[in-house]
Formats: sequence, structure tokens, C-alpha cells
Amino acid sequence: MKRNTGFWKKPLSFVIMLALALTAIPLSPVHAASSGMAWASQQIAIYTPPSGGIWYPRLLKITPSEWLVSFDTNAGGGNTRIVVSRTQDGGYTWSAPVTAVSSTAGNVGNGQMLRLPSGEIWLAYRQVVQNGSTYEIQLNVRRSLDGGHTWSDLPGGLIGSSTASSFKGLWEPHLDMINGTIAVLYADDSPAAVGTTGLQNLYMKTWNGSGWGSRITVSDGVAAGSRDGMPVITRMNDGRYITVFEASDVAGHPFVIKYKISPDGFNWSVPRQTMYVPSGTGKKAGAPFVIKLADGRLMAAFQTDESSANTGDPYSSMFTIISSDNGASWQYKTNVFPVSDTKSSNWNALMAVDSTRVAAVTSATYPTNGIYLRFGHTVTPPQTNLVNNPGFETANVAGWTTYGDDYPNRILIHGANDAVGLPAAEGSYFVGLAGTSGPSTAYIGQTISGLDNGTYTMRARMRSSGGQNSCVMEAKDYGDSMLQTGCPVTTAWTPVTISNIQVTSGKATIGFYVSNSSSSQWADIDQVEFFRN
Repeated sequence: MKRNTGFWKKPLSFVIMLALALTAIPLSPVHAASSGMAWASQQIAIYTPPSGGIWYPRLLKITPSEWLVSFDTNAGGGNTRIVVSRTQDGGYTWSAPVTAVSSTAGNVGNGQMLRLPSGEIWLAYRQVVQNGSTYEIQLNVRRSLDGGHTWSDLPGGLIGSSTASSFKGLWEPHLDMINGTIAVLYADDSPAAVGTTGLQNLYMKTWNGSGWGSRITVSDGVAAGSRDGMPVITRMNDGRYITVFEASDVAGHPFVIKYKISPDGFNWSVPRQTMYVPSGTGKKAGAPFVIKLADGRLMAAFQTDESSANTGDPYSSMFTIISSDNGASWQYKTNVFPVSDTKSSNWNALMAVDSTRVAAVTSATYPTNGIYLRFGHTVTPPQTNLVNNPGFETANVAGWTTYGDDYPNRILIHGANDAVGLPAAEGSYFVGLAGTSGPSTAYIGQTISGLDNGTYTMRARMRSSGGQNSCVMEAKDYGDSMLQTGCPVTTAWTPVTISNIQVTSGKATIGFYVSNSSSSQWADIDQVEFFRN
């Protein structure tokens, strides 16, 4: 996958939200992963360029409150460069970016940082210089001795170089510590590595104190018939190492996510394993990332276009999955940065913040072009909305479950420039259940898992025509019989509530159902909430 070809409603400090959690109203929207990971829907804008592009954000923690984020940009014009922004309040506000790597000769990108035990920070990157039809590509390292404020070339830092008559070479360096040794992983589709196959290999090199040693093959893409790319490594809870990467060896999909597990981080003569294959022929999943959470589980991130009506990276968005058994199985897929069908949230990264939080970053074109951050929590906070895409502001049903041809035949997205001509309860969009095509019924819902036992409330703003065979808001699968309440018959947005939902099953399914008897009947929904009291 070539690189460098390229929210939500009201920000609110999560710190303030926690302090007021027992009494605060209104709620701060969040959605929960089914493992107990709740993603706060507050989307923090790290940087939104006035012009130009942004890609490939990567986080680095210096102290609990001071972090860096590096990313690629050509904001303002000129060659792509790598810049670094800083937060000193744990991710809520960020400084203006400063340039860490740039070149008048060509584009630089794929920046990724590592903090050494000494406090020194290294930043690996690639540089592409084009002279006519010839491409000179290098992977190199810069370093900072003052916490990321200033940067200089690392003596002996050249990882590798290639020359080709096409856009082929070395890509996506990823630094990490493996049993106390500095290592770098990277992808290589240069002619010297793969000939004219069009495939791609993954390699590793280790630092010997003055330069990089001989390359170690992590994954032989040529032997597998695959373009293996974008490797990321982390140490697992059992001491082994996992490398995730994108691969092209599954028929019907441009890319899927695969991984390998090494006993020591250096021996990669181990089987390739499949982590994720997107649903739908022609759909792709790529640009993976992986970290170990503080509780020992693994969290992987990737981008996929499987939820979009369109195909390709410009229509992909970030998802996460979790493994509780050192990579043997993966589950709990969550769309961390949902977007509309014409937008993207790509080239993502993760960072474990502390014992209960994880940070995710993305380079997104929704709501505007920028670098964005969201927090995930392993403990579901009270008085916090757990609904994904609660106001349908993505202008689609991302995060919701529908059946058959309900969407878009009888589940309609209304909003800006819509013929309905009615405003949303909040924001720009809302969903309508209407029509008598097919079975004349429609259902939209979502299951929220990882819930602590306790009392919960479901709430929404609704309005309806009345006259339907059935029109209800409901909660089920929570450990007792289904609870329902009818839709209000009114043209005004009206609060509807199901209270005292006693969750004992670790999950709940919330939804809305209509059975129409006339094409003129309708029910509108907005601002859906589900929260622990």
C-alpha cells in the first residue's frame, strides 16, 4: 500500500467529565468496545492544516503528561516533511508543529519515534528523491537530545538505500526495543530485494552502537506471493514478540492484515497468521498497528473500506480489535473513527497511556482535514454515553446494525439539503424509519458490550407520524425481558426514555423498530444515549 498518497459534535474535557461524572448532565458522548474499552467520542484536533495534506501520525510518551506526535505534511506547499507537535496536559492541547525532518531534494515521510532508556529520542524516516524516471530512496534516523525540541542527524543512522527506475524502494521504518536492543523493521520492494515481481519483503536490522547490522528477514513476501508492508512490532505479555503487517495473498482483497509471532523478536522463521480479512469482494484492510495494553491484552488497529459504499484508501476508516490470548484469537471490532462514505480516517497509531487508558490517532478528512486523537478506557465510566455514532453525524449508519435492505430503503439519512426540510434535534443529520417497500418494516440498533452490572438508562429524541402497526424504542439482551416504549406522535423533537435497565449480562442491545401500514408513515430519531446511572 503506497503511503503519502494521501468529530463529532462538541469537544469537552474528559478530565472535567470524570470529575462531574456522578452528577453531570448533559452527558459527554462515548462508545464502548465489547471488551470493556470505551472510546470517548470527544475528538481532539491536534493539527488542521490551512492547506495541503497530513498523514501518518505516531505518538510518543515522554512523561505521563508530556507527549509528542510526529506526522507527515506538505501544509503550505513544497515537499512533504515530518513535523512534531507537543502536549503537556496529556493530549488535550497541542503546540504548533515544528519541523523535525525536511529536504529540498525530495519528500520525506513515514516518521516514527523511539525514546531510549537514556532519554534520547530517535526518529526513523524515509526520503524519496526523484530525478527523471530514477528514484533514490533512503531510510535514515534523526535524533533529539532535548526531548524533541531540536533534531539532528544520527551518526551512522542510515538504515538502507535503493535506486530504481520506478516508485520502488524502502518504506515505513518502525523502531522498537527488543530485549534491550534497538531494532528497526521496514518494507522493501526495491529491485535488489524482490526483482520485478511487484511483491514486497519485510526486514529488520539491529543497532550495533555505531550503525545498523545485517538485515534479518521478517517476512518473505516473494515466497508468499504477497506485498507485505507496514510492519509494526510489540512485545506480548508472555515475552514473545508479534509483528503485524498488511499482505496481498488473499484472493479477492487488495490487502488483508496478517501477523507473525517470534519467540525472541529476532527469529522470524514462524508461520504467517491471518488477523483480519475485510468483508466484501474487493475490499481491503491495511496500515496495521499493534500495542500491548497495561492489562496484558493486545490491541491492533487497521484501516478498512468495508463499511463504505466506496472502495479504496480515500474511503477507509480506523478500526481496532483486541486479543486476550497473546494473539491466538482476535475479536471486539470497533470503529474508533467513523466517517461518512466520502471521507477517511487513515494511517493510524495507538499508544498505551496508563493502566486504564489508550490513545488513538488518525489522519482524517472528517470532519475536516487534520490529525485527531481519541481516548479509550478499560473501565466504563458512569454518566457517559456509550452509543457509537449517536447523532448520525457521519451521514450514514456507521456503528449501527441494520438488516436486509432496510438501509437505505426504509432507513433514511436526513439532513443538510434534504428534501424533508426539517432540522435535526442537534447537529446536521438524523435518521428516519419510513416506507412500505419490501416487508414494510425497519430496524436499526447496536449491541454495547463490556458493561459492568448495574442500572442503565436509554434515551433519544424522537418524533413520528403515528398510525404504524408498531413503532418502538427498545432495550434487550441485558439479562432480563425486553423493555419497550412507544414513539411519540408529534412533529416536535421529544425526549423518550427507558430507565431502570438492570444489566446483568455484560451487554445490552438498544434499537428502534417500525412496522408501517402506509407509505406516509414515518419515525425520526436523533441524539441516542445509553449510559450507566
